[in-house]
Amino acid sequence: MVKRMLSALFIFLMVLTVITTVEAADDGESTEEIQTFEGATEDEEPQPTEDEEQSEKQSFSDRTAGMAQVKAIRYSIGKGTVRIVVDITKHVENKVMRLKEPSRLVLDLKDTWLDNTVDKTIEIKSTIAPQIRAAQFDKTTVRLVVSTDEEHKIFELDGGPAGRRLVIDLGTPEPEPPSKPAASSKTETPSKTAAPSKTETPSKTEPSSEPEPEKISEPSKKPLTVNEPEPSEDISKVPEGVPTLEPADQPEVDNPFELPSTLSEKDREKLLEKERKEQEKRERKERKEREKREKQLEKERREREKQLERERKEREKQSESTTDVGKPFSDDEVNRRLRSLTSLEGKKIAVDAGHGGNDAGAIGPSGVMEKTVTLRVALALEKLLKEEGAEVIMTRRDDVEVSPKGKAASAVEELKARCDVANKADVDIFISIHADSFTNPNARGTTGYYYSLGSSNSKRLADLIRKALIEQIRTPSRGTQPCNFYVVRNTDMPATLVELAFISNPDEEKLLNSKEGIMKAAQGILDGIEDYFG
Repeated sequence: MVKRMLSALFIFLMVLTVITTVEAADDGESTEEIQTFEGATEDEEPQPTEDEEQSEKQSFSDRTAGMAQVKAIRYSIGKGTVRIVVDITKHVENKVMRLKEPSRLVLDLKDTWLDNTVDKTIEIKSTIAPQIRAAQFDKTTVRLVVSTDEEHKIFELDGGPAGRRLVIDLGTPEPEPPSKPAASSKTETPSKTAAPSKTETPSKTEPSSEPEPEKISEPSKKPLTVNEPEPSEDISKVPEGVPTLEPADQPEVDNPFELPSTLSEKDREKLLEKERKEQEKRERKERKEREKREKQLEKERREREKQLERERKEREKQSESTTDVGKPFSDDEVNRRLRSLTSLEGKKIAVDAGHGGNDAGAIGPSGVMEKTVTLRVALALEKLLKEEGAEVIMTRRDDVEVSPKGKAASAVEELKARCDVANKADVDIFISIHADSFTNPNARGTTGYYYSLGSSNSKRLADLIRKALIEQIRTPSRGTQPCNFYVVRNTDMPATLVELAFISNPDEEKLLNSKEGIMKAAQGILDGIEDYFG
């Protein structure tokens, strides 16, 4: 009996051992499969093969074959002028457009591609053209946008680091002293500009009206002018008997607008290269100073936020305390005390709704007009300001022109009428509301503008309103920028022109046309004004 039991137990143990071994083998195989599967899901994206990389390079090479290349963009500042030089590898066809509010010169270079080493945004310390932006607009077009409302001249020159240069002259050179020889400098005189248009109508240029000099070392037989008659006498020729300087005796000239006509091509290039290096040095210095100022402003902003937080806590603490007779403050008393700390009572504020009447301003993809958006925001802002105790002066409350001449008024007369409203009312600050627009529908964001030669209070006002506005409508920031706009240049008080968003962008157009967007925009401007007076 015992033998049979032991024998059965032995057989049971043997069977159990075999089963355990089989399960362990199955588990190991499953685990290995799972690890292999998981490893496959975590692999990085397969890298392109050498053939694929070669094919991609060949595709880019094929696409850019025969196209001109923009190698660099540089500039120099003269007396009343700015010269922008675009280094290109060959001649390019260009198309010029003019945009308003803000004033911009747009230049499309056809069959051209932009080198990725070129700075896409260049800041210039000049009111004539504060900024240059460059981008690959499409596969065969490079677009340059220059912030300026000055007259321009565009022409090409041989030579330079890339083999050819596209030159953009902006502004009007200041007259030379009478004692200066006429042959030492040849200034190009732009024609007078016509009265600015109320709408953003791109202007066309006629390249044929500007002769192209063959060599920079030789004076042109015809002065480079726009829509002006040729002089009857070639003033670039030196009269007989007047001695000329040899190359070794030539003085150093830092201004590229005043290079002596007797310089050789090589010496002229050396001077231009020297100017370029000095300009780069100035730009690096300005960039460091700008970064330093931004850090200081950020530090001041944080300290101010901390101070406001401390004041808020102190107000809360006071609202919870009791009066001298042991009674708690009533809700009315608390509200009264809070209003006394944040109120705009006694402040006089001018609100300008951009465009209006016969001037629709920019128009969005679905037909929303800028003049309608600015008026809606201005009226909502007026209501909020009055609730805070401010006195509000509106340049317009309906879809009308501000000038007494109505539709017969010129653009300058209309802008002057808006400034007159604020100046005669002796307001504390002036706010002009606009919506931005660009040919590329992807452009988006909010910008604050102030007069570049105005007071520091104008810059502070523009910056605070832009920041508060962005917090409300959640648009990208395009910064606070100097400008030369009429309404901020000709007002007697701190003034700013704010571009709420891009009405040319479908998403931002929808935001600006919504009730929620209008109210948030008005609230953001109010917050910025309260920060300014706070």
